[in-house]
Amino acid sequence: PDGRPLARARPSSVAIGVAGTAHGSALVKVGRTTVIAAVKLEACQPDPDAPDRGFLDVVVEFPPMCSASTRPGRPNEDAHFVARRIEDALLDSAAIDKRKLSIKEGLWVWKICLDIYCLDHDGSVLDAGLMAALAALRDAKVPRVVVDDRGKITYGGGKNDESSSNEGKIEVAAAPVAVTTALYRKHLIVDPDAEEEALAEATVTVTMDARGGKVVGVHKPGGTAEASETDLMHCVAACRLNLEARAKAVDGAFARDECP
Repeated sequence: PDGRPLARARPSSVAIGVAGTAHGSALVKVGRTTVIAAVKLEACQPDPDAPDRGFLDVVVEFPPMCSASTRPGRPNEDAHFVARRIEDALLDSAAIDKRKLSIKEGLWVWKICLDIYCLDHDGSVLDAGLMAALAALRDAKVPRVVVDDRGKITYGGGKNDESSSNEGKIEVAAAPVAVTTALYRKHLIVDPDAEEEALAEATVTVTMDARGGKVVGVHKPGGTAEASETDLMHCVAACRLNLEARAKAVDGAFARDECP
């Protein structure tokens, strides 16, 4: 309906620092799909089985205002699916290393609370959500904390305090990008909108690391059509073709932020 070729993704844009109360935030638009992500960092005690690893908690919400099909008060299975896929992408690509979230081994670690809200659901929410998550993590500023000899943690401390954690940015070592492709009557539609998703017989989401070009994951959540090996190869090719543009959209937000 919007006149774009079947293999072309919709234009995307990224803005960072949109939520002043969060440690990091980002707003992403892919076509009309709009998603906001916010990062909050909490100091907590580690799991006894992994004393040197922090936590990553991803929550996705579809408020009633995001689409006509969303109803208040009902658990949204799509939101849970998107949250798990985003968390998997960040961890499987090694974008986030939980060991780098340690404040003092065995005593304190950082917990990354990544909240993602869909403001306008017009298809391919997973793609936009992962872009927003990646940009919010890169935008996040880690608070300075001090752990004394008794193991008590306090926020603040001097820069030369040896017991202070490394204040600065979260280390994001990869750039996972997701591209969803819809299967419809033997045709492939890249980055489908909500109307196209509703008509599709199945969707396939391919996640790749823009920095290394390797495939991180391939997900096909049900559907009435079977994705053949050829279809999957075409979906991977579609992701590869749109990988650079979406990675540049995220990088461009930080380039604009650094301009005087």
